[in-house]
Amino acid sequence: MIKKRIFKKKSINLNKYLFMFLFIFSLIVILILLFMNLKQHFFTVPEFIGSFYIIPDDKGGKEVMNKDKKSLHLNDEKIQNVEIINDPFLEYSIQIFSSSDYYLVKEKFDFMTNKNNNHINDLSLKIDDFFIVVFNSDLGNEYILLYKNFSTRILASDYCLMHLNFLRKCLIINAQNLN
Repeated sequence: MIKKRIFKKKSINLNKYLFMFLFIFSLIVILILLFMNLKQHFFTVPEFIGSFYIIPDDKGGKEVMNKDKKSLHLNDEKIQNVEIINDPFLEYSIQIFSSSDYYLVKEKFDFMTNKNNNHINDLSLKIDDFFIVVFNSDLGNEYILLYKNFSTRILASDYCLMHLNFLRKCLIINAQNLN
């Protein structure tokens, strides 16, 4: 019978170990050099002082017509029979209703001052206590129905919280700032 070796002793491959040693050594040297130079800046970006963009004087293109039109109120009709109830000494007041449509504000005013409805929450509502003011803006007129005149915001807020239970939220307006 022929003798066969089952277990062989492997020969040491020096090339393989030498390559691994050189690779690990060069990696360690590179990392050490990087950490030593880490205190220095890699590069610096100078501060930019000039303008980032330039808007040309002649932009070209077509000129837009009718730039001064109110886009949100194209169908706004001027109301001729407007009855504004305003007091020049009106200071702080409670907002009851507000709308850009005068007739809705007038309808709410008529409802609040109607003899059948003038005892809302056991509170006598007098016609003289109501004011309709106009808030003019670029978007159009806003008509505001106000109730009573107060000298301070705190007095108006306290009155609203104590007596006007039909309002969901008490909104106090400084009528001097509406002009």
